Amino acid sequence: MTIATKDSVNPAPAVRVRWWLLVLGVIPLIGTALLAGRLIWEQTVWTWERGPQMVGFSLAHGSSAVLLFAPFLLGCWATIALVVIVTNLVKKRRTDTPTWAAFGLAVLLFGLLFVPSGVWQRLFIRQMASSPRAGDLLVYAAYNADFRTVKAMLSHGVSVGATDHSERRTALHAAAIAGDLRTIEFLVSSGADVNALDRSGDSPTELAASSGHQESATFLQEHGGKRIRGDEAQHQNAIQDKVRDDIEEMNRSRPR
Repeated sequence: MTIATKDSVNPAPAVRVRWWLLVLGVIPLIGTALLAGRLIWEQTVWTWERGPQMVGFSLAHGSSAVLLFAPFLLGCWATIALVVIVTNLVKKRRTDTPTWAAFGLAVLLFGLLFVPSGVWQRLFIRQMASSPRAGDLLVYAAYNADFRTVKAMLSHGVSVGATDHSERRTALHAAAIAGDLRTIEFLVSSGADVNALDRSGDSPTELAASSGHQESATFLQEHGGKRIRGDEAQHQNAIQDKVRDDIEEMNRSRPR
């Protein structure tokens, strides 16, 4: 004789899959995934091949600019999905697995979109350090006060005296402009030339002082830095040379 239990009399209700919600999320999820992939590609492969990128600039001015709307649509979808999930929790109902998976994927994609570029540079530090544009990447990191990336670049063989292609500035010039005393101290202790001159004839101490970073300027002066500023002719020639170099760079990058 079989004794009926409470569970066999009242079996748990089947979890209802909200297909309408999943269908609404397909296009935003795919679009955001494509956008995230493109931006990561720019911050990794394109960066070590071409130097620092204006991330998303070429995308925004091309036929794929429609992808930029995908995160907004995904945000709307994720809000609806979150309301459904919270409602289920309040009413003590189970949320179906496909909805949880899609919502988790949306959160992951948003996380990828907001990963700082410095994180990607450190993840691929070997490629960045061996790049022909390593000097640009080092200086760019110093402009952004990204101490960890600056330190990682030097530890992987990039010269502390490497310069960028645009202004012929060293990382010390960039850190002085940013007023990043921590990076300045590290670069000086690593042997950076405190009186190196950029394309305009300006020294790091001059750039720190003229940018209003007196503490940084004082530190540089205490370590032998001098306020050296190029004359007006040097500054004008630097502008003209930079424009010419930019044009040549664009011509070289055009497909033939």
